[in-house]
Amino acid sequence: MKKKLLCVCALGMLLSLTACDDKLDPNDPQSVRKYLTKQKIGFTPNNFVSFAAQGDTAKMTLFLQASYEIDALADNGNNAVAIAANKGNVMVLNYLFDHGAKADVRNGNGEPVIDNAVMMGNKDAVVRIIAQLKTEGADPANLGTAVLIAAKTGKVDMLEILADAGAPLENRSADGYLPIHWTVKSGNYDAMMFLINKGVDVNAKCGQGYSVLDWATNEGYPRLIKALKKAGAKNTPQYFKDSKK
Repeated sequence: MKKKLLCVCALGMLLSLTACDDKLDPNDPQSVRKYLTKQKIGFTPNNFVSFAAQGDTAKMTLFLQASYEIDALADNGNNAVAIAANKGNVMVLNYLFDHGAKADVRNGNGEPVIDNAVMMGNKDAVVRIIAQLKTEGADPANLGTAVLIAAKTGKVDMLEILADAGAPLENRSADGYLPIHWTVKSGNYDAMMFLINKGVDVNAKCGQGYSVLDWATNEGYPRLIKALKKAGAKNTPQYFKDSKK
């Protein structure tokens, strides 16, 4: 009888230990990883980035409790911040930054995430990313490409946010154009006027030697031409010479 009782007690203890071992302890990374394995959730960057895309912060939290590296890249080169920035998901961006993620990172195409966010045009996401960049001590001079994107696409709200953040409004792109050239070449009157009102040089020449007014004249934008002339813009002798060829 005693032997049977001992066996029953031993079995009970074993079951108790097994139950404790299976219990999720959020403060023990190994325990959380075991839980993820049991749930058939691979502890991979691909899955974490996928959860970020879905806005599933509950599963993201499990990954972080399991000591996941929050800025790790998925196979496509994107990390969680990059995908949240692309989707304009401010809730996920807040979550990531509150848990130590960095904003000064690039996406799978090699673009700074702030540039991609500006291209996508989500104002709240851009404001949040810039705030995080400031916290990280990033130089506002590095926002020059974002300004070029905003100018080229005529996004005045993006230009306003970037200007307020101290971004350079006369940053020359690799192809020799300044933001104001891009506003004119794209026919974006409001974006052009924003830059003019910010005091950019209306007679700045592009890499080919043409002025802003040269481009407006060449593209045939009467409204832009009138505004540029009022602001003091001039055609270049080179333009008149080349236009006669």
